[in-house]
Amino acid sequence: MAYEDVPKDANKLNEPTPGYRGASNKKLHIFHSFEAMEEAADMAAANKTPIERIRDTVQLILRVYGVTQDDLNKRKKNGRITITRYE
Repeated sequence: MAYEDVPKDANKLNEPTPGYRGASNKKLHIFHSFEAMEEAADMAAANKTPIERIRDTVQLILRVYGVTQDDLNKRKKNGRITITRYE
């Protein structure tokens, strides 16, 4: 292949994209004291809806037990809550 045959953008790199969800709505806050940090955390918790709190709790439970959302979707739905103990 001759140099003239190489497309002009052959060596052009694509801009990096974030590899995780929710990247655009995350902000970094720097606090001047622990009290200000705790007050902001309390305000953030107070502003969450009950549904958001339940969703966060379920996500933490899934992380603790190493279960993914796909694993939950594959389970048979029988209208019961089943707790599987992993050892």
